[in-house]
Parts: sequence; C-alpha cells; structure tokens
Amino acid sequence: MRRFWHRLWNVLRPHRADGDLERELLAHLTILQDDFERRGMTTEDARRAARMSLGGIEQTKELHRDARSFAWLNDARQDIVHGLRFLRRSPAFTLTAAASLAIGIGANTAIFSIANGLLAEAPDGVVDRLTLADVGILRGDGGLNPMPYRSYVEIRHRSTTLSAVFAQDMFPHAMGFSDGSSGAVQRIFGQYVTSNFFTVLGVRPVVGTLFDEADTNHAVVVLNYGFWARHFNKSPDVVGRLVRLNGQAFTVVGVATRGFDGTGLASSDVWLPLERQSGSRSSVLSGARLRPGISVSQACAELAAIGQTLDHEQGLPRAEQHPLHALPYSRAGANRNIVLGFAGALMTIVTLVLAISCANIAGIVLARSVARNKEMALRLALGARRGRLVRQLLTEVLIVFSLGGASGLLLAKAFVFLGPLLPVLPMPVTLPLALDMRVAVFTATLSLFAGVASGLIPAIKGSKADAVSALKEVSQSAPGGSRLRSAFVVGQIVISVFLLVVAALFVRAVRFATSTDPGFDARDIEIASVDLSMGSYDSPARGQFWRQLIERVHQLPGVEAATLARVPPGGFEGIGLGGIRALGITPPLDSFSPSWNIVDTNYFATLRIPLIDGRDFSDVDIAGDQPVAIVSQAVARRFWPHARAVGHSVTVPQLDADGRSTTRTALIIGVAADVKSTSLIDGPADPYVYLPLRQNDSSIMTMQMAILTRSAQGLRVSAQVRDLVSRLDSDLVVVRSETLQESIALGLAPQRILAMAVGTLGLVGMLLAAIGIYGVMAFTWSRRQHELGIRLALGAQRPQIVAMVLYQGLLLVGAGLAIGLPLAAAASRLLSVFLYDLPPLHVLTFVGAVTLFGLVGLAASYLAVRRVVAVDPLQTLRSA
Repeated sequence: MRRFWHRLWNVLRPHRADGDLERELLAHLTILQDDFERRGMTTEDARRAARMSLGGIEQTKELHRDARSFAWLNDARQDIVHGLRFLRRSPAFTLTAAASLAIGIGANTAIFSIANGLLAEAPDGVVDRLTLADVGILRGDGGLNPMPYRSYVEIRHRSTTLSAVFAQDMFPHAMGFSDGSSGAVQRIFGQYVTSNFFTVLGVRPVVGTLFDEADTNHAVVVLNYGFWARHFNKSPDVVGRLVRLNGQAFTVVGVATRGFDGTGLASSDVWLPLERQSGSRSSVLSGARLRPGISVSQACAELAAIGQTLDHEQGLPRAEQHPLHALPYSRAGANRNIVLGFAGALMTIVTLVLAISCANIAGIVLARSVARNKEMALRLALGARRGRLVRQLLTEVLIVFSLGGASGLLLAKAFVFLGPLLPVLPMPVTLPLALDMRVAVFTATLSLFAGVASGLIPAIKGSKADAVSALKEVSQSAPGGSRLRSAFVVGQIVISVFLLVVAALFVRAVRFATSTDPGFDARDIEIASVDLSMGSYDSPARGQFWRQLIERVHQLPGVEAATLARVPPGGFEGIGLGGIRALGITPPLDSFSPSWNIVDTNYFATLRIPLIDGRDFSDVDIAGDQPVAIVSQAVARRFWPHARAVGHSVTVPQLDADGRSTTRTALIIGVAADVKSTSLIDGPADPYVYLPLRQNDSSIMTMQMAILTRSAQGLRVSAQVRDLVSRLDSDLVVVRSETLQESIALGLAPQRILAMAVGTLGLVGMLLAAIGIYGVMAFTWSRRQHELGIRLALGAQRPQIVAMVLYQGLLLVGAGLAIGLPLAAAASRLLSVFLYDLPPLHVLTFVGAVTLFGLVGLAASYLAVRRVVAVDPLQTLRSA
C-alpha cells in the first residue's frame, strides 16, 4: 500500500524526485567515464562512450518516471493539462460549447432529479423508505385508487405481512386558522391522518411530541416546521398552546421535523387526527410498513386475499369488486406510472436538444482536427502512437463536456426558481429537486457518454493525418470529413424541425381550445370558493347561510349577476354521484354515469348557458317539494332522441348529511345546452345533470360551494366578496379566489407547459443548427480560399461566389427538412389522437418551418462566406 500511494503521489507531482534522478544518472555516467578512462581513453572519448553505453538520457528519465508512477495515469494527466491549455487558447469555442451543453445536460438533470425525488427518495424525516409501501385499490394502468376507510381498518386488523398501516385524507383541506393573539382568521392547509401516521413513517418531533394512539379522541394538532417558523417564529412555547381551526379549539402537541411536508406532493401546514373527522368513513390514501423479511409481492398476495374476503362478506357482485394491492412507497404514490410516462416524454425532448449540442460540438471538433493535421502528423513522425492521439483529442472533448456537466448541475438547481412561472394550483405543492449522489452520478455518466459519443469519431478522423503530405504542407481536402460534418449539421436541423413542429402543434391545441365555444361565457366571471366545514353548520343552518350570502352578493356594487355552484365549469373537478336511469322508456335503457353539479337559481343566466327547453330553477324548487333536475342536450339525446325530455322522470342519486347514498325520482324541468365541463382540450362535452341547491342543501356535497359573480365593465369584486364572507362569519375565509378564465387556463396548463418547453428547446436547437451551418461553411470555404482566389483572378464575380456558397448552405437545410418534416408529421399525427378535433397536418406550420430554416441557413451561410470573399485574390495567391 505504501508503494501504491507513493506511485499515486508521483502522478500528481511527476517532477518531485527529478533531483535524485539527476544525481543518480550523473553518478552512473561518472562511474562509466572513469572506467573508460582507466582503459586508456581520453576524457572526451570516455564521456562520449559513457553516454552511449547508458543510452538516451531523456528516454531513461521517462522510463524511470513511468516505473515510479502509473504510466496511464501520468499520460491522462498530461492529456488533461494539454487539453486545458489548448481550450484556454480557444475561449470562444470553449464557452460556447460548454453553454450549449449546459442547457441540454441541465435540462436532463433537472427532469431526472424531479423523477428521482418523486420515485426513489423519501421526504426528510421518513425512516427506511424501502420497507414502506403504498396500499390501495388496483386500477387498470397499474396505479392505485384510494380505498374505503373500512377497508383500511380491516387491513390493519387482519394483515400479518404488514407491521403497521396508516391512512390519510386524499388531499389537504383549506382551513380557517386563528392563534388567539388576533381576531383575524387566515387560510391554511391541514390534512387529517391516523394517529399512527408519524410513528409508522418514523418522523420525529423538533419540539413536543407527535400523535400516538392516545390522541385518537383528543383535539390535538401537529404543526409543519415551516409553518411553525413563519407563524410562531420557532418558539418552543407553542407546545400546549390553544389554536382554532375551522372555529374549533385544538391543542398544539408538537412540531414535525424540518423538511417533512407530507408523504406526497401536496404540502400541509398542520396535521389533525383522522379518527375525529366526521367524514372518516370516506375514501382514504393508505400506506404500510412491511414486516422484516417480507417483500412487497408477498404483501400484495395477502392484500388480494383480504380484499376478496371483504368483497365476499359484503356480497358484492364481481363487477363491483375492487382488488387490493400494494406498491413500493414513493412520493408519486399511486401515480408512479403517470410520473414515469410524463418524465420519460420530457426526458426524450431534452435529450434531443442534447443530441443537437453534441452534433454541433462534434462538427466543430472535426473541423478543428482537420485544421490540426500538421500537428498530428508531427506527433506521428516523432513516434506517437495513433491510439495516444485519439486519446488526446478525446480528452479535449471530455473536458468540454465536464465543464458543460458541471454547469448543467448548477443550471438544474436554478430551475427551482422557475416555480413562479407555473400556474397557481389549488393547494401548495412541494416539487422535490434535490441534487443528491444519484443525480450527480447520472449527470457524470450522461456527460461521459455524450462526450465519448461526440468526440470519438472526430478523434479517430483527426488521428489519420498523412505525415508526408502534412509536413510538406500539401492541402488535404478530406472529403470524407466534409461529408461527416455536413451529416452532423443535417442531424441538427432534423431534430430542430421536429421540436418546432411539435411545439407548434401544442400551441395550436391551446389556441384551438381557448377559441372553441365552451358553451358558456367566461368573461367577467369571478370565482370565490367557501367551505362551511371551517365553521359549525348543520343542515338547516347551511342552507340559510348560502341563501343569505348570495342575496348579499347580489347587492354588491358592480355585480350584474351572481349564483352558487358546487363545481364551476372549465376545470378538472367534477362530482361523481353515480348513474342515472330514465323511467317510462320501453325497452328500458341501461343507466350511465354523467357529470353532476349542484347549482342555485340564476346559474344558467349568470354563465349565459342557453336553456334549449323548459325553465330554470326557481325559488319554489325547495326541499320537500317535487324533486327536479335539468339535463344537458347530451342526456336528452341519449334517452329521448325523438321526443321532449321535459316532463320525463329520472332516478338520481342523493347523499345525505352523513355521506350515505340513496336514490330518488326527479322530474326534468329543463334542457340546457352542452358545455365542456372539464378541461376544454378533452374533446366533446360531457353529459351533464344539474340539481337545485335548495333541494340538496342538506347534502354533504354542499358543504363547499363556489360563488360565481359577473361584474359590469370588467370590475373585480373578489375583495368585496371576501369581506362579505368574513362579516357573515368571522370563522370563514374564502378558500380560493380567481377568475373563471384563470381556472380554465389551469386546465390547459400541461399543454401550455409542453408547448413552452418544446418550443424553447426547438429554438435553442435551431440556433445551434445555425452555428453548425456557419461552422461548416466557414471552414469549408476557408480551406478552399486558394481556389476562390483563382476563380476571382480568372474573372468570377463575387456575387457568383456568394450565390454558390448560399446554394450549398441551402442544400444542407433542404436535406434536414426533407428528413425532419416527415418525422414531425408522423409525430404530429400520433399526438393529435390525444388532442380532440385537431388536424395534425397544418400547412401553415410546415410552410413556416421551411421558411424559417431557409432564412436561418441563408443568414448563416452568408456570414460564413462574407469574410472569405472579402480577401484580395492576389494576396491569396501569393500566400498559397
């Protein structure tokens, strides 16, 4: 080991022992010289004979240095030093190459780090992630759906492969919070979790304690570390303090460890015991800790058996049975396959940009290697092996990629600051973007692979210098190298065209969705959501509050119309109450499940949704009277294609105050025009059934409603609505406030993000392709400068030379377009399957791509040839 470390140290300091080596060689020469002098030689002849007997002094030194260190490491060190010196003499190339690589590598690293955080990393504070599992109902895409609370209870009692099982609400809830120090109530987000939640995860408190089994029936709360720091200034005296949540008093028992925001993406400010929640029998997300030695597959087998037993005990038909399943724990939870698919799509896009950068650098390095033919030939003439030359040239490229990889890591970290550009979500979300060792290894591997892929061919090409021709300064046109450089440029154009056309498809999809008539008028509509669970409202008080609130809203200055709705149109939300069946149809039709909404009077007038037949809800449609409903045209066409729907009856589901589901018969009093009730890009309008609020205000579904106001002349009344809600009940706050157009824009956020990302990367690729065209044209015609001098001397006009160069540049662009446009058309046709009613082949998009790249090719070629043709031909001929 001591010899190993000595040899390694000598690699780092190769000349450390040169003094001793000089003295030792001098001693050997002196001994040999003395021996030759004793044989009768003169001093001069003896010195000469001693040197010849010892061999070359410098060669001996090199052999000695190789023996006292690692020769391959020493060669690598020399290659790195030489490469750094060479790149330092070309700062423009180094900085441009590193910057272009930083974009491609940084984007790949950012996406990988997010996927890594979602799929392979646990939140701070969670212990032993590999023994955790997500538990739920298996769905078709391999993910998990939430399961009923009763199933969680049964799994907890029956499982032998799981040491502990916990449950939590599907999402954090907006809550009204007051700490008693002031009368103001602010909105925070809290999540209900079972009392063993923190114990199973292994999360420890910073101060105080966390939930335990004794807290099941106590009004206690655990604070998030960030919320504790913001609101209580990290005071340890917070433990034992009384706070009010939704008008109820809770005792703070502790603060969770720093960095723990929950098990998924949604962040919570506080956690409350799920066992105290009135709706604890609804669906929950569940997780578990595996027993030692138990795998996830073994747990899955037991869960499937438990699920079958529960279905059998409940007497459920086979069609309604839901198999229980488990997956390895991740922050993506049950949607790991969706995350993998989305991350894979983004990774493919940014990898294409990295491929453009690699092709650009490979073309430049290939051109530079041809320009260094004389240097390479001289090295070969002096005895250098061709493999050593390949390694030297490859090292220079790897240094550039190392700089690009390091810059990419910093750039990936900087992507965190792009968060404000994303749309505002209904709840706080924590997007993991930690640059851990796994991310660093990925970046290093990606940089190394890309560097070798980009630099190997140019390095092999550059090491094939003909020593005789190069040393005699005979021009080498290297037609193979020229074709290879042109191929790199064509590849850049192909990928850039592909990205830009796909980006144009997403832009058209967004514009098509926003310009399509959704069936309602979203202009001048504001939404303010209010959740009565923040206060103490039983069924009669709930209906009275909604009526009083909407009456006050109508009286606000500038309000033209106002109404209440469980779900505003145009977003992703919806109510899944169940199926609907029409009565009196022979033969009877099967039931189907439409979208549902609970709305107040004046809903259709406020949103300007036409009523095709019948009437709107009115004040006479109250609880205790004949149940009524309004259906959309799609429902009417399904059940009564050749008759009026008004006057017929349908069975509709009903949820009481405890969440129990029943059915009742409702009379259809109106038919409304179809609206696109979910994301506007999804396609045809969903069948829709509207129920009156005043006949359903005792339902648990009306605990939270949205106030829809239409204002005159673009006035904003959201602040006045917030003040009004606070005056009616100081424990209530507006959960969310936005315009209807902003809500619709959130539904289109994935398409907007993809369009922006793909378009930006496509423009970056086009810029790199322009640099590639410029580099190829400039190098090719600088090598043919002697030929141009002869052409000009023989009478050729400069415009003719320029036209010839521009023609060759357009040939490269044309070749790239000829390959890229069909690929982009195929990709567009595939993507258009998921974008409703959008033709994939848009003539204007393809014409625009051809025109844009044609102009880019002309500009790059003209800039490349301008310097060449500006030289005096006589001067060129004299210097040739």
